[in-house]
Amino acid sequence: MRRNTEETSSLSKKREQGKVTTNDFIIHWLVDSPSNNYRKFTHLELVEKDGAREDILEPLAKVIFIHHNDPEEFKQNLQYLGYPEAAKELDRRPGDENIRKGNFGEVLASEYLKQKEGYLIPVYRLRYSQHPDASPPGDDVLAFKLDSQKGSKKEICITEVKVRNRFGSDAVKEAYEKIDKSYNGLRPRPKSLLFVIHILRKGKKDDIADELLNLLDRTRGNPFNIRHIIFLITGNKPRDPFNVIESIEKPVRNLTAMNLTLNDLAEFVNTVFEREVNLK
Repeated sequence: MRRNTEETSSLSKKREQGKVTTNDFIIHWLVDSPSNNYRKFTHLELVEKDGAREDILEPLAKVIFIHHNDPEEFKQNLQYLGYPEAAKELDRRPGDENIRKGNFGEVLASEYLKQKEGYLIPVYRLRYSQHPDASPPGDDVLAFKLDSQKGSKKEICITEVKVRNRFGSDAVKEAYEKIDKSYNGLRPRPKSLLFVIHILRKGKKDDIADELLNLLDRTRGNPFNIRHIIFLITGNKPRDPFNVIESIEKPVRNLTAMNLTLNDLAEFVNTVFEREVNLK
């Protein structure tokens, strides 16, 4: 109990000093709890630190805004229009609660991979949905490791995200079947990857685009790993969240299943989506 009190006090001090940022709020908020509950894949349960939620509200809300809007483009458009009331019309954060939950999960999964595991996510796809209140097609998260270190291979990480107020095994089954059917453990969906390449080219980030294309060019003999993640967020704590995968005779290789329980999930999601963001 003393440790939790010390963590809460430390977080409050960091917040006062402005040290919980958009680049590290996941580290201050969530703890990894590896388990041995499953034999056929890696399982991680993510747990909130006591008292941490209040401290990460501001950076989380800002990151959610950034995943949906390019801040510089947003400020330029607002300045061009010349009146602050236009901000609400320009903001691409959705108002539909179900879309919000799905997008919230995608943002959390992306930031976890960036902040905790050092992945590169070169494109925030939520900026490019055809309508804010619609889910964009394709992979939920495509993340990459492009620098080989200590003999390890480069890596592509494909993540399917599910967010439910109450746990149901159908959500896990749906996420797994999408991974199994679309990739068969071998490669990302071509349309998703080409979308990333297209956005990078459009943004004049040709060096990263070339690196991704070279990574996938097997004629060059570039070895790389494919990793699959199911990222599950629920409003209640499931007893056995991934039993439906454990019962499969031979699941896809290199699979990690993560689950996070967030109390008052719907209210929390609405709070961070509706929070005013200071772009300065």
